[in-house]
Amino acid sequence: VAPGVALSPWLSPGAVKVTPGHSPQDLALARAHGLPLLSVIGDDGALCPPGGGWLQGVPRFEARARVVAALAQRGLFRGVQDHAMTLPLCRY
Repeated sequence: VAPGVALSPWLSPGAVKVTPGHSPQDLALARAHGLPLLSVIGDDGALCPPGGGWLQGVPRFEARARVVAALAQRGLFRGVQDHAMTLPLCRY
């Protein structure tokens, strides 16, 4: 967790997931803090070893459900909240 960077007090619990391949901002944040650039989802849409050994080979949507179930089983799941996303598209 990198304190004081890229956090919105209205949307964030105080920590953020950094995914360098998702946006230039995340890439810059990862580089600034010396974070390794890992691929956790393979070309086939399944999780790779850096995504967690217990999820290796599991398709990403199924992996998400398994993570939620594991958190719920341990009493750590706090719920799901929808929020608007901005997905930039190229016009050309």
